[in-house]
Amino acid sequence: MINSKAISAGVTFIASAFVLLVGHTALTKDVDATAHGSVIDHLVGGWSLVSRVTTGADGRVLTDAGLSATPTGILIYDRAGHVAAQLSRPGRTIAMLADECREDEKVRGTENNTQYLLGYDAYFGTYTVNEKEGIVTHHLESALFPGDIGKSIARRFSISGDTLTINISTTLRDGTPVTRTLVWTRLK
Repeated sequence: MINSKAISAGVTFIASAFVLLVGHTALTKDVDATAHGSVIDHLVGGWSLVSRVTTGADGRVLTDAGLSATPTGILIYDRAGHVAAQLSRPGRTIAMLADECREDEKVRGTENNTQYLLGYDAYFGTYTVNEKEGIVTHHLESALFPGDIGKSIARRFSISGDTLTINISTTLRDGTPVTRTLVWTRLK
């Protein structure tokens, strides 16, 4: 049985935490990628999801039913080392909740990825950057899926102008190895 009060409280918690983080975050203006500065200077700011492609080991593009091929999303990095991310599958409805809750209970999260619930993924925490290897690691302080709290998830990334590309080696919910490529554009 779905506990709607618990779901509502969880969503309210995540939304409140996100608002507090964003409200107290000093986001920078657009950083010109040709200007001198560290990789972090170019990473800091807000990003809007443009695309999310999941590719199998054989190169085939695979469908991700949970968040879909076209979720909406926002990703924010601040200068103090905080990160917040939210992704949402389009077309979510209340009618989906019962079946999806039963399915979500069966899934075990993967080591290098967060787990979405009901077509939504959200977390916040801190981040560290390995400039030499082009890896940003998100250290999750809280997350929509409780099993993700405390995880450190590594993402290979590159920035070109106002485009941030993140690649994640992970698995689908059934354990199939995949590479997920997320392309973001800088919020202005």
